[in-house]
Amino acid sequence: MKILRSGYIVGFGVLYYCVVARYPLLNAGTYLVSLFSLCFIGGIIVFSTPKDDRITLKYLSMCLLPWALAAFFILNGALDNSSEVRHQTVVVESHYYGPTWVIVQSWRPGEATLTLWVGGWTPFFLQGQPITVGVKSGSLGITWISNISRK
Repeated sequence: MKILRSGYIVGFGVLYYCVVARYPLLNAGTYLVSLFSLCFIGGIIVFSTPKDDRITLKYLSMCLLPWALAAFFILNGALDNSSEVRHQTVVVESHYYGPTWVIVQSWRPGEATLTLWVGGWTPFFLQGQPITVGVKSGSLGITWISNISRK
């Protein structure tokens, strides 16, 4: 069980990296809450098991859950052949501590702002600064951020 627990923790880190840094999702906040909830339940199953209990299919599948989800998001970005759509917007707020996120004026109808959860690769943006956000539709239908740059 010790190896499953270690594998689960590493897999959860890989999943977080895929959703926020490698192929950052346009609606990452919603996905992060959903994925965290799902993985939290899986983690309870893996970590509530006695250490000397034998490995069963249930425990193995819970351990592999974050890895399978990470593979899903990697495939969504890596196999994406769609054209990049670029949107001009303005930074409303930016946060560079912990997870990096930038709030921008939304280009979507009915939304005032849009929160972009991005990894460390994004440059530092100031409030009121115009930027360009490039998005792709994703090979599995999940829109992700391909580029963020100063206007």
